[in-house]
Amino acid sequence: MPSAMALRRHIRNLVILVCVSLFVLLPGMTLLPLTDRDEALYVQASRQMMESHDWVDIRFQDNPRYKKPVGIYWLQGLAGLVTGGAEDSPLWVYRLPSLLGAILVGLFSYGIANRIAGEKAGLIAGILALTTVELALEARIAKTDAMLCATIIASQFALIHAYLDPERRQVFWRNALFWLSLGLAILIKGPVALLVIGLTGLGVTLTERSFSLLRSLSPVRGMAAMMLVVLPWLIAIGWISGGDFFRESLGRDVIGKIATAQESHGAPPGTYLAVAIATFWPLSLFASLAFVFAFRNWRDSAVRFLFFWAVPTWLVFELTATKLPNYILPMMPAFAILTAVALIKGGLRHDTWWFRFTYFCMVIGGSILGIGLNLAFYYLQGHISPLGLAMGLAVLLASIAAWRLFLKDRLIQGIAAMTVTAVLAYMMVYAVLLPQARDFWLSERIAEAVAQARTCAQPQMIVVGYGEPSVVFRLGTQTKLTGALEAASLFHDAPCAIAVVAEQASTDFRQELARRGADLAPKGTATGRNVNGMKLRTMQVFAKP
Repeated sequence: MPSAMALRRHIRNLVILVCVSLFVLLPGMTLLPLTDRDEALYVQASRQMMESHDWVDIRFQDNPRYKKPVGIYWLQGLAGLVTGGAEDSPLWVYRLPSLLGAILVGLFSYGIANRIAGEKAGLIAGILALTTVELALEARIAKTDAMLCATIIASQFALIHAYLDPERRQVFWRNALFWLSLGLAILIKGPVALLVIGLTGLGVTLTERSFSLLRSLSPVRGMAAMMLVVLPWLIAIGWISGGDFFRESLGRDVIGKIATAQESHGAPPGTYLAVAIATFWPLSLFASLAFVFAFRNWRDSAVRFLFFWAVPTWLVFELTATKLPNYILPMMPAFAILTAVALIKGGLRHDTWWFRFTYFCMVIGGSILGIGLNLAFYYLQGHISPLGLAMGLAVLLASIAAWRLFLKDRLIQGIAAMTVTAVLAYMMVYAVLLPQARDFWLSERIAEAVAQARTCAQPQMIVVGYGEPSVVFRLGTQTKLTGALEAASLFHDAPCAIAVVAEQASTDFRQELARRGADLAPKGTATGRNVNGMKLRTMQVFAKP
């Protein structure tokens, strides 16, 4: 049992990490508009779940959401109920589970690294995990990946404690955490957690040539507890859907993504290695240092555990046809922990030009984030954001300071400067540039134009030529997404209606209205880019008094 002094130190360190996480992850959460397409689908489905009071058969409008299990919808719905808004909750409420998941990733990274190499390694591991580009993004959008990563690392936290226990005792709290976290992970994203944790356990078991690790997890009672978490909803949705949930989620989604590149997200093997340089920044600066340390310390049991956590699943994902950056997020904490251990036990290395160059990549990343994104903003919007540019220069200066500190072997000060760089960068991106990039958010512009054209309290909303799910969240669940001719019929027959029609479909819509004896001019327009494809388009707004 830890002493009272050690416990106070752990509490202090966890408080530090929570404070760091809030500085890194909170800026922009309430300002960033709803993103298409995944976040909008999750948020609208969660809202409909609360509207209908059906917490089993989740739907987007009339379409069943059978690709993923129910876990994230329940968490988002619970956030709505706890904050008192329910289905009327603002967008940021739906994002709270993602924020919590990201914070837990940092805290469990601390716990694992602390178990391996002490408190200092734990703090570094937590900070490295929290400041990565991918986790910073996932914390701010309401979908599965941040919470999935949290549940996986919670199970891994329990698993490594069992693995490093020389007596391989059956400890209740540890085993309960392992199996219940695994059950929640399955409810969030199906078999992904089983793949990550299963390959980790298989790797260390084959290395040891012993099943003592499995026995220490109380597998019979543990699997029974996990089934109590997972089976009730699986049985219910299987019955309600007539088996369609399993055909869609396992057959078309999981197996389909392995065999074919779904939704134009195909890429060759090796893609994730290149992608991780950007999505795991600034952690990726230390990748070569961590790999060299792991190679030289392969006999260390903790190093082997981290290897089997990260590498086998990574290789599986490299071989699948469908590739998205968020798929490799559950492996990121393993690299953060390994890097922290390497920095504490081996220190910053300067003995080759390669290591010195990788530290300079701190400046390269700072330049891309600080200056490059401001240039992209100017290209897309046609003007400079003065605040964004000022913050971009601050990002660049902080990255230069971090680089110089790393070269001088001032590790803790360098990590602090790196954290400041990340905080400023994410504040600039999510609280300044993206909210000010008005052309990015066509659904927001549509909602503004509709508010100005509204002639009654509850008009029938109709949208033609724009099918992003964010417009349903902004205009209401009963919004009809349809073609020009059907839209004209609905518009004509409704006592009060607003139609939002893509410019290219406007002629057909107005001609059909004229045939029915009505001739209306648009009362407003909304212009913006469809984020999926970045195509600039104009929507015309028609209102029926």
